[in-house]
Amino acid sequence: MSKLDRQRFLKEYAQALRDGDAAVFAGAGISRAAGYVDWKQLLKDIAADLELDVDRESDLVALAQFHVNHRKGRDRINQLLIDEFLEHAELTNVHHLIASLPVHTVWTTNYDDLLEKAFEAATKRIDVKRRKEDFSVTRKRSDVTIYKMHGDKTDPANAVLTKEDYESYNDEREVFTISLKGDLARKTFLFLGFSFTDPNVLYILNRVKQLLEKNSRCFASVETGGIG
Repeated sequence: MSKLDRQRFLKEYAQALRDGDAAVFAGAGISRAAGYVDWKQLLKDIAADLELDVDRESDLVALAQFHVNHRKGRDRINQLLIDEFLEHAELTNVHHLIASLPVHTVWTTNYDDLLEKAFEAATKRIDVKRRKEDFSVTRKRSDVTIYKMHGDKTDPANAVLTKEDYESYNDEREVFTISLKGDLARKTFLFLGFSFTDPNVLYILNRVKQLLEKNSRCFASVETGGIG
């Protein structure tokens, strides 16, 4: 993004914040900065079991799928999510900054609960959508809705992690797709914590590209690495 484009975005995003039309899309980088593992760290032992070098693998989503096919189940990956993301991690300045913004909509691919904790620390009422069933109930007088489009550490069996999960996303999590499409058309998004080194970033970008409509608002991306 050029300096001119950045200045224009900041001006438009500031106006969206004042109008109540701003949203945040948080990626893996903000969790990695808090101390959680990235994709390579999470799948290092998985790759070793398959006699592969994780540092030489370019598609870790496919690697996760290969492991599931090889083991005929995803029990070990589910356990890894539990073990890694139940570890304690400290909120970062970025988490606190996001929670301080007058935004009512936050989308994230992260499995951890750091965003929830940040908004709670800011004394804000949150409505969290972790699975499609959560859309049938809305928390009254909530300040912000957090959409965890890849699931949550509390339900690892249904977390979006493997290639099959991504390919069946619109069937299994259609309500997230519909809601995201509506928000992309109506709101101005700030993307944080995404990196082109993340193994799932192309899946995310392709999905966003497919959902963007002609009248959707501008967005920016801040690159940092991680998993989510």
